[in-house]
Amino acid sequence: MATETGPVRKKASEDEDSFMVTYVSLMILLLTFMILMVTLAQIKEPRFRKAIGSVKGAFSFMPFAGGKDQLHDGSVGFLPQEILAEPPGQGESDYEKAIESIRHKSRLDQYEGLEIEETRKGLRLRISDALLFGRGKAELKEEARSLLDLVADAIEAKPGRVMVVGHTCDLPISTPEFPSNWELSITRAVNVVHYLESLGVPPDSLYAFGLADQQPLVPNDSEANRRKNRRVEIFITYGWEKGDGNE
Repeated sequence: MATETGPVRKKASEDEDSFMVTYVSLMILLLTFMILMVTLAQIKEPRFRKAIGSVKGAFSFMPFAGGKDQLHDGSVGFLPQEILAEPPGQGESDYEKAIESIRHKSRLDQYEGLEIEETRKGLRLRISDALLFGRGKAELKEEARSLLDLVADAIEAKPGRVMVVGHTCDLPISTPEFPSNWELSITRAVNVVHYLESLGVPPDSLYAFGLADQQPLVPNDSEANRRKNRRVEIFITYGWEKGDGNE
């Protein structure tokens, strides 16, 4: 008696092959997705972190603010907790790390003339010109860049309006490049702004001013006082919106 075992087995084998192809494709897609999530989670850009937070909250198997992990109640889900955690406001943020690094430099002898102060409106940095420029020069010293790198890190972590103001002492200057202290002070401020812009600080949040010797901290009656007056000040104002009436 003839049977149809051959065709039946062939059809079952084809079904199994089709299932395996679908299963393997799904696993590859999931692996790719997880690699992408881990990669984006370690990027500092706030918009990427916000995107990760939205994605993890959309899936019930990942813990999110105000909800429960339905797969493992009280666990961290599929990704490590340190990746899923929202960085700003929890633990030491990138902003706090940058500020603390600047504070640490201000306590070192080689950074004498560096002051940092957090105010109600934002942050103020006062930097002696000797830390940034040569005497009567406006080109940034190579060693000044590491300090400005930290300033850029703080701005990236907590964006705001950035005003850079150059100051000089009362000693006159008259060179082909700088006919007076006005040109020297503004060029120094502009060069700091250019460097911050090269590090990714948005140009529409940067402002440069030069005040020459018009706002001394102390009377220009000694070389020590003149050193204090020759400075660059950086003001970072938070909670500021471009185009508002408080500029």
